[in-house]
Amino acid sequence: MVLVAALLHRPPPRPSVDASLHIWVLFSTLIVLGASATLFPHICGRAAVRAEALDPSRTSTLLGVRAVHGHHPLCGGFQGHELAIGGKTFCAGCVGLLAGAASALVGATLHFVYGFTYPPPAPYIGLGLVALGLIHVPALRTNRPILRSFLNAGFVTGFALILVGANEVGGPGLALMVIGMNIFWMFTRVQLSNWDHEKICLSCGYRCLAEKRGPDA
Repeated sequence: MVLVAALLHRPPPRPSVDASLHIWVLFSTLIVLGASATLFPHICGRAAVRAEALDPSRTSTLLGVRAVHGHHPLCGGFQGHELAIGGKTFCAGCVGLLAGAASALVGATLHFVYGFTYPPPAPYIGLGLVALGLIHVPALRTNRPILRSFLNAGFVTGFALILVGANEVGGPGLALMVIGMNIFWMFTRVQLSNWDHEKICLSCGYRCLAEKRGPDA
């Protein structure tokens, strides 16, 4: 993050329209794939419970496709990780990531497609949002799932703000580097979340149903 912040001080070049559109296509594709992962966690990674075995309140079927929006174990330790809305249970983190993906997609499109220019502090605000998203997992112990949602939404929105600033200051080269950093930051965020979940399970005195079902559960 310090390196990205330092590079944002470079004098602005004049990136070509074609190069900027290529950056937008790449970033948008990654954002859409990431948004899809929040709805199908059982496909993108090892889920605690199979999608078909989940409580009906944790899944929804749209156009014949079953989306999973509540995938944490039914355990008090994960009470602060899920939102209850209209009789349905939603993963607070995934809700935030999905909202952040929509925000990032709109923000990137406004800049790369429609030429909207963000104020100079925008990329630094983005760096701050990403830092908060990475720090809050090991540092925050809260039973307020809405806070998790907001922090995750800001985390992904920060990707777009940093990317826009990088494209304006350093052109496509710096923008590509930032996209690579975005992937690294997201991977780090997922790993921190996994470790947090493991700590909760290890501190629990009961064996989860997922453990009894075996490694493929």
